[in-house]
Amino acid sequence: MNYLNNISQIIKKNKGGLLIIDYGYTEKKMKNTLQAISNHKFSNILENIGNSDITHNISFNLFEKFIKHLKGLESSLTTQRDFLLKMGIEQRAEIISRNKSFSKKADIFYRLNRLIDKKQMGCLFKVMLIKNKNNKFKLGFKN
Repeated sequence: MNYLNNISQIIKKNKGGLLIIDYGYTEKKMKNTLQAISNHKFSNILENIGNSDITHNISFNLFEKFIKHLKGLESSLTTQRDFLLKMGIEQRAEIISRNKSFSKKADIFYRLNRLIDKKQMGCLFKVMLIKNKNNKFKLGFKN
């Protein structure tokens, strides 16, 4: 929270913003999300120490509460799916897949689906914009 506070002060001073894209949850109740990942799979956090990535899910609700207490800032939150769709990811995939072989096109759309599918990364990942209230930027978020 100290880090977020320091960044928030810079945002307020410079009328800027911070874009956070990470996996997390929006429920109000705090959760224990500490986990270990090894070879793209969950592993026991106490085993294989040094060879697993230790991580946790962000509480975006906690971030929103924190931002509300800071004068001059506001936040917007959406899913990665909605953000990428509003940013035109499907149209971009169409453009870059032109004149590609079928296997290359299939690979592009497989990767696209992984990013936006509700059962994959589309709803697991969230996108939060924290910005100065005087900053009118809203691209990718609801109007």
